[in-house]
Amino acid sequence: MVRHEFTLDRFTRGVLIALTALLTVIAIELWAGRPDMVPAAQAQVPDSGLQRYQILDEARRTNQLLEQILEHLRTKAVKVSIADTDKAKDGGRPAKP
Repeated sequence: MVRHEFTLDRFTRGVLIALTALLTVIAIELWAGRPDMVPAAQAQVPDSGLQRYQILDEARRTNQLLEQILEHLRTKAVKVSIADTDKAKDGGRPAKP
């Protein structure tokens, strides 16, 4: 069996030392810069009772507003004007009735 021996000159030895130092700095930076152990997001169970209550509350509010509109229509006069939505052939303004 033949043994091979390697001899390093000063330049090669200096390059290897510099690479080792840079790799050590990179390893320390990666270790120190790792993100903290933040707990994972937790799923929240929706409160279906509260959701139903909110839906019912909004439905009641809508009904109140509709009752107010109906009462206004029953008791007060409503002014209605009919406007033509078609454009006139003379300049694009609607025709006046």
